[in-house]
Amino acid sequence: MRAFGLAITMVFALGALAAPAFATDTAKKSAGQELFEKYKCQSCHSIATVGVEKKKAATEDAEEAAADKTEKKAPPDLSAVGVSHKADWMAAFLMKKEKTKEGKLHTKKFKGTDEELKKVTAWLETLKDAKAAEKANAPKK
Repeated sequence: MRAFGLAITMVFALGALAAPAFATDTAKKSAGQELFEKYKCQSCHSIATVGVEKKKAATEDAEEAAADKTEKKAPPDLSAVGVSHKADWMAAFLMKKEKTKEGKLHTKKFKGTDEELKKVTAWLETLKDAKAAEKANAPKK
């Protein structure tokens, strides 16, 4: 009977030790990702490699139909943004002080603090998924 009680105690102890590690791995977001979501960057951009999906606004369906007619380029998935851009360039771009190679400014100026801007762009710079980079750089059909 003592052996059974000891075995049950060990099972619960091991479970208690493993649970926080599992929760940390699956639920913890970086400060940069939290800021990305806080400032609703996902209303235009997705980041498939970290599970951030673009959130469609109710009025966006009509806007998309109009954009399709004018062939407006959709905002990119940012899974590989760190491959081609450094954090300082991204910060300037988000503050409308830098343009893309096509000569375009970011559509909205970042509304957060300078410290928040540094955190979000430092996080974005870490996004370097090779497959996403290949897809982004592939010739358009």
